[in-house]
Amino acid sequence: MSSEMGEHTLQTAPGGAPLSPSPPSLSSYDYVFGFGSIMNTSTHAVWKTTSSPSTESSSSSSSSLPGVIATISKEFGYKRQWSFRSSTGFTALGVGRSSSSSSNNSSEGSDINGVIFQVPTNDMPDFDRREVGYTKIRVPLEYITIMDNHHHSEHASSSSSSYHKQANFAFTPNDNIWLYVPLPNYIHYADETHPLLQSYVDTVLQGCLEWGGPTMAEQFILTTGGWSEYFLNDTPSSRRPWLFRKEYNTIDELLKKYEEFTYYAERRHPEEFASAFNQRMRGSWNLPRRNPNFTGRDGQLDQLRLRLVNQDDRGKQQQRVVVRVDVAGMGGVGKSQLVTEYCYRNFPAQYGLVIWLNSESADSLLADYRSLLSDMAMDVDVGGVSDNADVNKSTEEIVGEVKTRLFRSRVPWLLVFDNLEDHDLLNDFVPRGAGVRGHVVVTTRHIETEAVDSHGTLILGCFDISESLELLCRSAGLHNVDGEKNTLAATELCKMMGNLPLALGMAAAYMRRCDVQCVEYLDRYIASEKTGQSLYGKVENYSLSVASSMSLSLGEIEKESPTTCQVLRLLSFLGPDQITKWLLRNLLSSKKKMDTHLSELNKTGSGMNLSSNSSAMICGFVLAGAALILPACAKDGRRVGLCVGLVAASMLIFSSSATDSAATEQHAHHEDIKRSASISNAISAFEYEESDVAWDLLKSFSLLSVKEGKGSVHRLLQQAMRTCQSEEESQRNLIICIDALRSLWTFKPEEVESWKEALQILDHVKCVVAHALEFELDAIYILKAAQLSMEAGVFSAMALNAFVEAQYSLHLALSLLEKAKLGRNSSSQRLKAEVLHELGRVYRYQGSYNESERSLLGSLEISQQVSRKDLAVRKYVADTLHELGVLEVKKHNLDSAAQFLQRSLELRQSLTDTESDSVNASCAATLHQLAAVYVARKPPSLEKAKALLQDALKMCRQIGQRAATLKQLARVTIRQGYLEKAEIYLEQALELYLELYGDNKLHINIASVKFQQGALALQREQFDEAWLHFSECLRIRRHVYAYARQVGVIGTEVSATRKSSVDTNPIHLEISVVLHELGVVGFAQGRFSQAFQMLLEERAILENLHETTSHSNRVYQARLTCLTWLRKCAKELGDESEAEKYTKERTAMKKEAGLKTKEKHLVSESVMLQHKVIDCRLLARQFALEKSDSNIVGKEKLLNVLAGLKEEISLAPPESMARAATQFRDTMMIWIDEPISKRRVPILKACDSLRDTLRAHGIQVVDSMIQNKR
Repeated sequence: MSSEMGEHTLQTAPGGAPLSPSPPSLSSYDYVFGFGSIMNTSTHAVWKTTSSPSTESSSSSSSSLPGVIATISKEFGYKRQWSFRSSTGFTALGVGRSSSSSSNNSSEGSDINGVIFQVPTNDMPDFDRREVGYTKIRVPLEYITIMDNHHHSEHASSSSSSYHKQANFAFTPNDNIWLYVPLPNYIHYADETHPLLQSYVDTVLQGCLEWGGPTMAEQFILTTGGWSEYFLNDTPSSRRPWLFRKEYNTIDELLKKYEEFTYYAERRHPEEFASAFNQRMRGSWNLPRRNPNFTGRDGQLDQLRLRLVNQDDRGKQQQRVVVRVDVAGMGGVGKSQLVTEYCYRNFPAQYGLVIWLNSESADSLLADYRSLLSDMAMDVDVGGVSDNADVNKSTEEIVGEVKTRLFRSRVPWLLVFDNLEDHDLLNDFVPRGAGVRGHVVVTTRHIETEAVDSHGTLILGCFDISESLELLCRSAGLHNVDGEKNTLAATELCKMMGNLPLALGMAAAYMRRCDVQCVEYLDRYIASEKTGQSLYGKVENYSLSVASSMSLSLGEIEKESPTTCQVLRLLSFLGPDQITKWLLRNLLSSKKKMDTHLSELNKTGSGMNLSSNSSAMICGFVLAGAALILPACAKDGRRVGLCVGLVAASMLIFSSSATDSAATEQHAHHEDIKRSASISNAISAFEYEESDVAWDLLKSFSLLSVKEGKGSVHRLLQQAMRTCQSEEESQRNLIICIDALRSLWTFKPEEVESWKEALQILDHVKCVVAHALEFELDAIYILKAAQLSMEAGVFSAMALNAFVEAQYSLHLALSLLEKAKLGRNSSSQRLKAEVLHELGRVYRYQGSYNESERSLLGSLEISQQVSRKDLAVRKYVADTLHELGVLEVKKHNLDSAAQFLQRSLELRQSLTDTESDSVNASCAATLHQLAAVYVARKPPSLEKAKALLQDALKMCRQIGQRAATLKQLARVTIRQGYLEKAEIYLEQALELYLELYGDNKLHINIASVKFQQGALALQREQFDEAWLHFSECLRIRRHVYAYARQVGVIGTEVSATRKSSVDTNPIHLEISVVLHELGVVGFAQGRFSQAFQMLLEERAILENLHETTSHSNRVYQARLTCLTWLRKCAKELGDESEAEKYTKERTAMKKEAGLKTKEKHLVSESVMLQHKVIDCRLLARQFALEKSDSNIVGKEKLLNVLAGLKEEISLAPPESMARAATQFRDTMMIWIDEPISKRRVPILKACDSLRDTLRAHGIQVVDSMIQNKR
């Protein structure tokens, strides 16, 4: 039977006649005949927690209802069958008339075996609500056969004593024995979209085995009809049934034994089931394993359910909305455990789909969404799942696919966002509606004040004392908490730990593993506390409570392996995830080197001073047996924490003065701040052995969770471990981590094979350098940390396109350099110049040109000062000059760009080692950018640019640089008309980029190649191919520039009419460029509505950029062009008023720009007219020289330019250029629609006449090239 809330109809007797009202029962109980899932007593607890407490009885106080095995005779006229259509997407058990025919193996007139349960009469309304879609009918006692205990023992196996104890009921004819029968509209047999579920079959058969053993289970199978080939094995880890399925061996043997009825051979795992089922995404996904020791929280579970249901009820009068509840609280209170239990209690009764998502970041959510589609929606190729995947789907495509499926889902669903840090992510990852019912539960440490009233935040606190005691009893083992003394000790322990579930769970794990009773554990715990202080009376000190509790486990670990405790201290400064044995080995190797160095210093008597900010030297104390480490206090009264292991009294590597520039510089050269490739970190057999021991011990004490060879440490435990270290310990361990990561960090921009390894430890590097700001380290280690942070920023920008993260890492490097206070120290200054240089590049990637210029000029100033003393720094000067030139190209300041690039090239060519690959690559990069300047000039010098690019190719062997040069060559050859060569260049560039970036195909450089391929296809009028290339470019750029997405800041008109599509686009000029080209392609294909949509999205971005960008002239020109194409689309769509509106808007914008131009004396109207005349003449000549009339795009471009020429004529002063332009335009409008044979001669004559006018104004015109006279 279903376990949902439902409705009821008139009761009927056999034969269909209505029953007379049931005789009044003299008992305070009713009886329910359970023939399905209710036979399993584990299903009673959920119902009973929500039932009415008004009736006091033994049954209501226990966890299950009392029952007795019984049978309903076939003469009653009903048969049991799989025929109930559950609203959660599967087929459940029901009963139907024996006379009904069926093709689904329905048995005719079979007895129905089951269990009669006694239910308090006052609780029957709650029981009725449990059974949604069913109505209850009364079964007369004459049709009931009760199996007494003697009969029960005869039918059960020899181990029947383990079966559920039967009650002794004395039935009378007046007792109400109810049978729940499906309502007619719920009766449907299994099909592809509503299969039988193995999890439901398990629940029913486990109930049979619980009461009557295999005999009762066999009878159930043989007397049940409607078994179907639509049979889904939906259990978690269905291929490993021993992990989750209780009594799976017996159940599967019975199903197989009677497979002619059960279709056992047709049972399928989720990935094998029909695609329609998978498309609708049913079942549970990524749900954590249920905690068998889950304790208490019944009130909070009820609150969670009611908050969801109440909001759901409020939304019934409106469109079905997604209901959200936050479960908020500090770390360790059991938020995830509570929600996990809620999921298991309500699936599949209330939800047909439950999805559990790791929500710590947008990347983790996207990874889960991608895996979800891969696992549950086999019709979707998510990309990136296998090594052979060609293309990775973007964030928008993956998230959009999941949201669409949830919105269209026909089953109620629940999304759990676990450990959410950023609530804004919900806007992107939660659908805006639900087809049937959509619930979202969020676990988070952050409480949103405004959200408490809007969606009912459930604030979860620590346990009460009774729940804490129950958890200890369940988890530690009853024998360790049994007895009055242990009970008192447990009560005291719970109070001292602040009733924090995480701390209690760790204490219980220690007691169970070490077989320590609670009394003894409490003595050890008290011994580990700070003398005379109560650190744990307040919840705010929960991290220390965890640390104290954890110290006992660490004390036990200490006896087995002191090194393991040290490893855990070191891990507290690293990232919580991506922990590997190789990382542990390098940490141990760095620790060994540190210890050896300290030993040598002690032998020579040249000990070092502690940092002046440290107030005490902390030493380790070795205690016997289970004795623990006592905390030490700083003299100034500050808490320095609990020492959690054996630490030898150590001298730290600190300099008494961090400002000794000369000494520090000397040290810097020896330490090699810019780590050379020759550094190796040989791992000895000792480190291999110790790392294995540490790995296994941390796993066994549940301090390290491991999945697929990579471990994770809870952030709360890391925080506790850091708190429990003295400042000197922390400094020493941080130094070890810095050295270990420097040995592991092998990233080199030019060596692609080093990128994958760098990615594995990137988070560790970012965590360590962040902690380096918190402590007073020696200057040399601050410089090392700054170097790591800078390189992490370079990697984030270059390999991941994560510009915001790169910016953060580079700013952190600058903060570390400021902290070092080394003044004019050359090593520090050189590193600062490098950081500013890289920061300038990152700003340029983001379009922040002013910030980029400030950073680059700062880098140049420092590099030039340092280069006076160190000639080797000239390379950095050349690099920064090059980057300034690139920036000026982006800003379209071509003369300034050429000067910077020429200076960079000359300086690079003057370097002594002119034959080295790195210098040649640098020179090639500068030649590449100089070529870009020649291309951007008006008129362009294409041949000169082509020659420079070919020289660059000859000099450079680096993959990335060669790909960029080939891409630029393609641009040049396209403009020259050599389309076949351009195609080859682009294919070669794309192949190199794919080799360079590997799995990261969503890279900005790949997008650039796709854009050029689209432009090439458009010029060839291969519109379908052009659309595909531009669409792929847009997908990648949306991913890369996702940081620039700004929802809700669009212009009012676009925001009101096109907001849904605009919201998907980051506010970035590169996005608008692709949207424009897609609009042009759509127009050429005749898809005017789609083209109009693309242009509207482009316009929305440009309107935002108009107010904020530093490259306003480019945006202005793009806005004009966009309005022209919008006008053309409106005309094609038959909306003349809209077309007129865009015409007026464009004219007004040009007039406004003209006034601004006059005021600023930037350029005269006649000069603007000259540029327009030149462009128009070039297009006219190309049009006249066409070989066929099929070039629609060429004609449309010419008409567009002619329209712009007319507007420029109206704004220009009445002079000879304006008159010549008017005559030229009139001639073109006469002949433009004529065939080639008629139009060619008059158009060419008009071009020649206009050429003479241009020459008269000082502009030299030579066929396809136009040059200014010098």
